[in-house]
Amino acid sequence: MTVPTDAPSYSRPTDHDPEVELLVAALPKISLHCHLIGSVAATTVVDLARKHGVGLEGRTADDLYDHDSYEDLGEFLRVLDLVGSVVRDVDDFHRITYESLTDGGAAHGVLHREIHLSPPGHPGVAYPTILDGVVAGMRDAQADTGITSGLVVGLCRERSGADALSLVEEVVRHRRDEVWGVGLDYEEVKGPPGLFVEAFAAAGRAGLRRTAHSESGPPAHVLTLLDELGCDRVDHGYHVVDDPEITARCVEERVPFTCTPVSSDIGRYSGSGDGSHRRIAEMVEAGLLVTIDSDDPPMFGTDPTHDHRVLAHALGWRREELAQLTLNGVEASWLDASGRADLRARVEARLALTRPTDDTHAEEQP
Repeated sequence: MTVPTDAPSYSRPTDHDPEVELLVAALPKISLHCHLIGSVAATTVVDLARKHGVGLEGRTADDLYDHDSYEDLGEFLRVLDLVGSVVRDVDDFHRITYESLTDGGAAHGVLHREIHLSPPGHPGVAYPTILDGVVAGMRDAQADTGITSGLVVGLCRERSGADALSLVEEVVRHRRDEVWGVGLDYEEVKGPPGLFVEAFAAAGRAGLRRTAHSESGPPAHVLTLLDELGCDRVDHGYHVVDDPEITARCVEERVPFTCTPVSSDIGRYSGSGDGSHRRIAEMVEAGLLVTIDSDDPPMFGTDPTHDHRVLAHALGWRREELAQLTLNGVEASWLDASGRADLRARVEARLALTRPTDDTHAEEQP
């Protein structure tokens, strides 16, 4: 698969527009699709590799992440696994969680993040060790910045259904209040969702919420997620608009879709690598409940602000459209009713601060 020569390079800034820059910087954001292992800064990877004596294939912080090469999902996952191999002890997990929530989250206006944690991506590290470090990082980040967070434990679809069930059982055995649900990640073609019905049923019996990645499969996979896996949220899901009946059902049931503009465009799932983001536009126009996040931010040369920036440039969206995406994120979150009400109040207070610039600009128009 080859990216067209005129495809956008997300490692470079988009066109500068002062109005857009002010808006996306001030916009409050909700993060429901961000992988912890994919949000580790390159400099941190280098530090941890040095700490544990792990080679990085001759790469440095400057060339560790080759953003545009991740049109090849296999290459992306290979680098992702390399990153996972250097995160090994409680301090490591504390550090990467804290940095993801602060420098990679709160600093960009993220008020709430539901972190996708992939234990299989850290071979040889006990799940309780991972959990201890991550939870400590979450608590310290909230204390220092106010950002709230929860955990979505990812089941690797490239492994067996039995392996997924075993991980669910371990999650239940070591249950922590911060663990809210499970997800399904890695390469969809190697693990269609129907293989994981038993694992997801076990998660449901334990009271865990459920979501799953669905980006390269047919629209029918969305039905499998909803009817067989019991998901109440879909990660990506751009292909749903290819089936009007499934789309209509998802609109009626307010099924949330967590879209990631930059990473999915590079991977040719949303916008086919041309920067148009037309799939996301079609989903919004169809009335689907769409939220926006950054997936694996530094690995794709993006961040929460930049993902909103590219939509503003590509689709002409401004305050009204972008604010609605944030409000959708509040609705789609796995917070309880009280937590969602508190979060919505925080979002609306921050949105109110964006009105003067928007209203002033509107008054200047003839």
